[in-house]
Amino acid sequence: MSNVNIDPEMADLAEALSAPGLPSITNSPPDVMRAVLSQVSPTGGPDMHSVADACIAGVSVRDYRPSARPRATILFIHGGGWVVGSVADYDSFARTLAARTGCRVVSVEYRLAPEHPFPAAVEDVCAVYRELSPDGPLFVGGDSAGGNLSAVLAQVDRDSGGGRLAGQILIYPSVAGDTDTEAMRAFAPPFMGLEEISAFYDLYVPDRGQRADPRFAPARGVLVGLVPALVITAGADLLAAEAQDYACALAQAGCDVTTHHQDGAPHAYLTLAPASSAADATLAQIARFIDRHSSQSQ
Repeated sequence: MSNVNIDPEMADLAEALSAPGLPSITNSPPDVMRAVLSQVSPTGGPDMHSVADACIAGVSVRDYRPSARPRATILFIHGGGWVVGSVADYDSFARTLAARTGCRVVSVEYRLAPEHPFPAAVEDVCAVYRELSPDGPLFVGGDSAGGNLSAVLAQVDRDSGGGRLAGQILIYPSVAGDTDTEAMRAFAPPFMGLEEISAFYDLYVPDRGQRADPRFAPARGVLVGLVPALVITAGADLLAAEAQDYACALAQAGCDVTTHHQDGAPHAYLTLAPASSAADATLAQIARFIDRHSSQSQ
């Protein structure tokens, strides 16, 4: 069991995640872990005005419209350590995100490692970003590895001079590209421990010489001139410290930054505990962020 304080509402989840003998990316191949995630991913979710599978710039996407006239568009990038996860696994969350924000959500089926290592995922996300025709202001957002790719895309947006994005939503993102830090050794979380994070890094970026590349470690990139950011962290998550440091660095570089911290929540709480108070509060914060920056971009 973890040695950190856990939100009582998530105690059962944390205990299940830390049970001995569970398959892990440290002891099971990617195809097994993909099947496990598919089995535990929530199903259902709010009804949509329309849901359509499509292809943008050669990349498969699933397009969710909560109404005939959505107020903005979120280019959503799922998590899973760049190795597991899919549009289907995140279907319920994408529906919930669309319903809670009133936004069109375009969920990206980017290529996964180790079959397609870095920078394949970056290339796919950037390709969709360039070709997507949004409804209203365009935001990018994602969780964990998807948060990493969202932060990378925000820098690509700035560097391209396109200025297409209205904001970036970084949900417990990986941003530093480094597991050899004091923060990474600080405690034992119930889920996504140091060995697991290291294993995902090894599968996604096996060439350690590439790990200083800002397309993997956006914290090493230039942070001036980026669109407004919402940085979401969880108290029982090893990635929280680097995400909080990234939020501070963004603010120091002049970025408009909003932070939201869920004390006692484990990594992936938004998708693993969708009915929790923590998930509800976080979705409300995402909706407020989009409300604020949609109006400012018009």
